[in-house]
Amino acid sequence: MKEHSATVATSNKVVADSVEVCKFTTEKVDKLIEESTTFMENFQTTFNSNTTSANEALKSLVFLFKTEKTKLQEIRTGLKSDHESFQANISSCEAV
Repeated sequence: MKEHSATVATSNKVVADSVEVCKFTTEKVDKLIEESTTFMENFQTTFNSNTTSANEALKSLVFLFKTEKTKLQEIRTGLKSDHESFQANISSCEAV
């Protein structure tokens, strides 16, 4: 009977120790999940913010490039007109 009681006591201690290990591990896993969730939420917020900033910068660049293209086209048109006038003047001088 003493041996049986000792075996039961040992088994109870093993079960109690196992319960403590499981409880400790569960707490660690819960904390890890919480920290991972917080990290992912922060990552998503930062990603969204950076994406918004990048999109705004790209829109500004597109506007800037379109404006510059328009200005260059105006300069090209002006130069072409000046060149045609210059050629006409040269032709009229040669005719004289």
